[in-house]
Amino acid sequence: MPEAAHTHDCPGFLLEAARELMAEHGYGAMSMRQLAARVGLQPGSLYHHTASKQDLLLDVLLSILAQRLEAWQRGPYTRDLQGYLGFLLARQRSHPCEELLLRHESRHVKASQRVWLAQALDRLQAPLRQAIEHGQRCGQFIVQDIPSAIAAIFALIETAEGMRNRPIPVDEAWIEAWIARMSIALLSCPAADKHAL
Repeated sequence: MPEAAHTHDCPGFLLEAARELMAEHGYGAMSMRQLAARVGLQPGSLYHHTASKQDLLLDVLLSILAQRLEAWQRGPYTRDLQGYLGFLLARQRSHPCEELLLRHESRHVKASQRVWLAQALDRLQAPLRQAIEHGQRCGQFIVQDIPSAIAAIFALIETAEGMRNRPIPVDEAWIEAWIARMSIALLSCPAADKHAL
């Protein structure tokens, strides 16, 4: 595969079946034989659509990130920090298997393929970066290291799933309000004060 760009021509039905199997069994436990059986192909026929199980994993993850970006672009959310956080939380609730795969299975992507995953994640994070930069221009936010702030906000988003799955789940509106408050606090305090948090 060339390093500059990655295009997946894996058919949608195969990506969807692979996504389901990976969510059910994990990437390591999923076999190409299982995938072939699920889609009604001979195992050898899979390799007409994908070069390897490793490439298939990358295609599944890139597909998830592309679908998320498309959902954001088509969605009714306001184009600001609050809207983007609301979108991420809604997507997390409505597509829990995506979260599972992005969080756990991306570690299996080969080092040589991580550049494509990083590029896709950058595209998905671009609206958050734009909201932060806009907030800085307006004097609302003080951010020295935007990539670290973005990583911290995505980590906050990940905590929402744990709150939903507690023995006594936390109210969704409370989760969204808490994530928004914590994100704004993170973006609003001077760099010297962030070390004290």
